[in-house]
Amino acid sequence: MKHVGDPRLHLVQSTDWKKAVVALLEPGSPYRPWRCGTTEAQEGDLVAYVLDTDPASVLTVTARVGPSRNPLDATFDRPLYKPTIVELSTLAALSGVDFSIADAWHFSGDDALRFDRALDDCRYISPPTSRFGHNSMAAARTLLQYCRRCEGCDRSVDLADAGARDELVAHTVDPYVRPAPSEFTLHTGLIDWPAAICGGCRDRMAAEGFTRFVDFKFVLHPSCPQCGRRRTREMFYGEPLDPSNIRPWQQAAGCCRAPEKWLCGACDHEW
Repeated sequence: MKHVGDPRLHLVQSTDWKKAVVALLEPGSPYRPWRCGTTEAQEGDLVAYVLDTDPASVLTVTARVGPSRNPLDATFDRPLYKPTIVELSTLAALSGVDFSIADAWHFSGDDALRFDRALDDCRYISPPTSRFGHNSMAAARTLLQYCRRCEGCDRSVDLADAGARDELVAHTVDPYVRPAPSEFTLHTGLIDWPAAICGGCRDRMAAEGFTRFVDFKFVLHPSCPQCGRRRTREMFYGEPLDPSNIRPWQQAAGCCRAPEKWLCGACDHEW
């Protein structure tokens, strides 16, 4: 897609951040929760998606304006996979446009290039602690991790359905507190973990008295045949793409596949 003239980048703002997350993950979604400053752009212009989270955030992957020349119809070069968002004010400061970010709807020339470059620099920064907290930006980051399956029951949630906004649920957790030097608790299951789950798992957690998703997830796994504890991790083989985001109920078992599928987090028994 060829662009003529100075580079331009348009901002598209969501009116309902949760519908926006669904629409970003599923192009076939009926949701269109966006507004922009113009419907007359140039084909090939960049589009950045601003979410009305608290605080405001921006998707780190840009789309491009197509033949319709409408930024609301922009498309991504490839399907989104666990995309990340960054706080808008931080991104604006990094790109040097913080003086105009509150009311600007587009940037051109060097401002557009710097804004796009700053987004690209943040694209793969997604530590699990960035999803801790109960604000809507943490919830949006958690839902953007959704990969077609509920993290609880492994059931698929149809994001193309009109009710997807209520069926896809972000289980949020308390803000992360740095542990003492002698402790390490992030991946051990001793603290809760944010998760994108279905409405069924949300309701079951409430009915069975679970306030922590990590405890609910371990109950869904088999108990250890040696010690009887329900702290079983599901083993997976191969090189993990993102070791920092291995869930507490998962266990990286190396590159050489073995018959064992489960590891007890209490007594280290494998079976």
